[in-house]
Amino acid sequence: MESEEEAFDKIINAIPSMGETGATIDELSKITHLERHTLSKYLNRLRAEGRISYKQIGRAKVWFVSKAPLQHIFRLREEDQTYTEKIFSRILADIPEGVLVLDFDYNIMFMNRYLLALYGDCVGQKYYQAIFGTGIGMGTGLDAHQNQIRGIIEGSLEEIESQVEDKRGRILEIKARKVENPDGSFSIIAIIRDISEKVGREERIKNLSELHRLLGESVNRSYTIDQLCSTILENLRDVIGCDMGDILIYNHENNLLSSYARIGYPRMEDRRKRNTVDEWKRGIARAAIIGKEPLFFVKGKKKEGMRDELSCYNYASELAAEYNLQEIYAIPLRTKGEPHGALLILTRHGRVLSEEDRSLLRGISEGIAGGIAKIKVEEELRVKASAVEISINSVLMADTEGKLTYVNPAFLKMWGYDREKEVLGRFCAEFWKQMDETGAKDILIAVQEKGDWEGELIGVRKDSSEFKLRLSASLIIGKKGPLQFVAAAVAE
Repeated sequence: MESEEEAFDKIINAIPSMGETGATIDELSKITHLERHTLSKYLNRLRAEGRISYKQIGRAKVWFVSKAPLQHIFRLREEDQTYTEKIFSRILADIPEGVLVLDFDYNIMFMNRYLLALYGDCVGQKYYQAIFGTGIGMGTGLDAHQNQIRGIIEGSLEEIESQVEDKRGRILEIKARKVENPDGSFSIIAIIRDISEKVGREERIKNLSELHRLLGESVNRSYTIDQLCSTILENLRDVIGCDMGDILIYNHENNLLSSYARIGYPRMEDRRKRNTVDEWKRGIARAAIIGKEPLFFVKGKKKEGMRDELSCYNYASELAAEYNLQEIYAIPLRTKGEPHGALLILTRHGRVLSEEDRSLLRGISEGIAGGIAKIKVEEELRVKASAVEISINSVLMADTEGKLTYVNPAFLKMWGYDREKEVLGRFCAEFWKQMDETGAKDILIAVQEKGDWEGELIGVRKDSSEFKLRLSASLIIGKKGPLQFVAAAVAE
């Protein structure tokens, strides 16, 4: 007595022997020598497993071996589907990724609803043409993926995974493997996901990280705000791909905006015209700073977020006309609630700032403002340090123990020393004494207790000679307490 599986094989082999028109149950009964009742039971079992299918012709069922069982399930009316087929078809229809079956001639045999929404019904079309808009071996950057699919067909690969761009610019993640069909032939089943958004997010994160890295390097290497702003614009052009750009710095003291760096502008000889263009840019930047939000101008479209509205929009329109611009994006540069200026990014016709680009610019804006604020402070400190260095009055600094950490040239001259190293690290009390012979250290104690001290002292030079001086001392306080003493001395 033959086994059930042997009977199944006999039925599957018998159906193709009747030709491409299929076989009826009577024809199969004669070939397989199975009685009608048993044969009917086996046919229904094979159909439930997806190995065979039928077409209803009148009252008769004509049976076929399923080369594309998934396609067959979806073509059936719901009332003709088995319970398993109904469940399976709903899962395939609603799954949030594509399922595609193709034969070894690259013909698409099945695609689910996810792929139908992306590409339309491509069943019967060639895989590479339908999905990628090209043929095999066309040198379109699909070589690696084509080699993988070929490897499955030739048997050198069991399963492949690749990431490739389709004909509409979508980034697809494709996982594929070989499967055996009920008739003994083979197909390739592929799971396809559109990962464009994921790749876009990863690219934005990568670009933002790169911009922050470049910004950090720029801040550390820049000596002036001009240097910093110029480097920032160059980095932005490399990453974003803009045509032109400006960084305008806000001066809190005189309430003015000044351009500290620009990139990409053609040379303009007419000085009056140049001043007019600068005024347009200041008007746009001022509106962004006052509004505390970015402004986005697209030529030929209604203003979006333009405040102060008419004048700002007019400035943008004039600037766009002057340089044949398509878009202008103005981002206020703020950190810790304080405005430090504005960044202007401009693109000509043929180039656009994507939402991803604008998001990157917004993401880096506070870092730019922080860098500008840092360089501003450093510039101010250098100016003050220069003033101290050239002062005719003696200036000294000491740590909380009273050891000298800085003296200016006037101090060395007043006390008769030639080089800083002769005095730095020594206690400041060694260089003077009080007139009433009380300890010189009492001055440090007084400064520490009261925050400052002023009075007359006796200075002691290198050669032990003495002179009268007037000393004013203060204590610099940091977040964690006293940092150092600062004092100025004048000979009397």
